[in-house]
Amino acid sequence: MKLFRILLPVLLLCSWIITSCDKLDPPYAAVKTQYDTTNKPFVLLEEYTGHKCNNCPLATQKAHKLADYYAGRVIVMEVHATNLADPDPKYTLDLRTPEGAQWCTDFSIGYVPRALVNRTPVGGSYPVNSDQWAAAIELQMLKAVKTGISARSTYNNDTKEITADVTVRFRRKLSSSAGINLYILEDSIVGLQSNKDTAAGPTPEINPYYFNETFRASMNGTYGEQLTASVDTTITYTYTKKFTVTNNDWDPTQLWLVTTITDPATSSGEIIGVKKVKISILGR
Repeated sequence: MKLFRILLPVLLLCSWIITSCDKLDPPYAAVKTQYDTTNKPFVLLEEYTGHKCNNCPLATQKAHKLADYYAGRVIVMEVHATNLADPDPKYTLDLRTPEGAQWCTDFSIGYVPRALVNRTPVGGSYPVNSDQWAAAIELQMLKAVKTGISARSTYNNDTKEITADVTVRFRRKLSSSAGINLYILEDSIVGLQSNKDTAAGPTPEINPYYFNETFRASMNGTYGEQLTASVDTTITYTYTKKFTVTNNDWDPTQLWLVTTITDPATSSGEIIGVKKVKISILGR
């Protein structure tokens, strides 16, 4: 009987604990919402888009979520191309570039939204639909880190000149040479964007729409220049380039420099390193 008197309260307490387990008071257990980027490479998600593409706002939203999830390891670049980027009396903004048009042709990007992921093929195709972006990025994350890049870029208000200084260290040897590309991106460009999904914003258009990570120009040509004829992991490679801004629509306070290192031995010039830095204004 004594044993029963002892066990009964214990059993009742256990029963209360079990029935109360469906309610937890904060703080809750931490849920992993970001990728562990330790020893992972940087990846360029090169989204092709257009202001008359009503599927593009949701795709761009997805690109930003992937960039957040991969904690800065995924760098987004928005390239405006195809006829859905053409301006007209209603969609007056013109964000097209000669480089974007050429890449569209060379990589067979027939429609938007699609993306290139480090300019490597996925399932035999370079352009990747938005529902496959995460899987394509994950494949890149499985690769070894091949480069370490540091970069600095400035804009001179008097001369309207952008200067880029880049230092590259290779962690793996390449079979031959290595290329370098310097891309100028701009944030907070205000315009009108077609949209059909309320998850991305108002329909049938978002106005105003803020175009971010917008590819504006390449500082060193459509496919860049050669950084070095051979790669030695014991040598640090440096590269300096100047570029004069002739488009008065650009906002110098919103400019970024994206540096990519490529392996020309691959048919597409696979991107093996990416770095993004703010372009600072001299004297500020």
